[in-house]
Amino acid sequence: MAAVEITFDDLSPFAPTLVEGKAQLMIDDAIATAAVVAPCILDEDFTASAAAKAILRGAILRWHDHGNGAVVTQAAGPFSQALDTRQVRRAMFYPSEITDLQRLCRTIQRGRAFTIDTTPAVTE
Repeated sequence: MAAVEITFDDLSPFAPTLVEGKAQLMIDDAIATAAVVAPCILDEDFTASAAAKAILRGAILRWHDHGNGAVVTQAAGPFSQALDTRQVRRAMFYPSEITDLQRLCRTIQRGRAFTIDTTPAVTE
């Protein structure tokens, strides 16, 4: 069970056309992909789940919107211009989102005390 939990209800206010079955597959893919670069999100004691959830939600919604938009061509005399506003999906996460997820994992590991015993073991 992942510490970061996203449900269809977390996405539906932002994407009313999203179907629940498709949303669940996208959620599963996003969590699995994020766990490759930030495995701490699967830990039950992960404390930054709200921040990770926000990053994952943004990536899922961007994925849902890919392909939306249009190509508009304008012409005036011998000059023309084409504007492409379609969303292109190249990867699940932006590099900045990967960095943010990894940073969330580092905050968990930071500050933990440890000791190293340098004395030789006593044998009798």
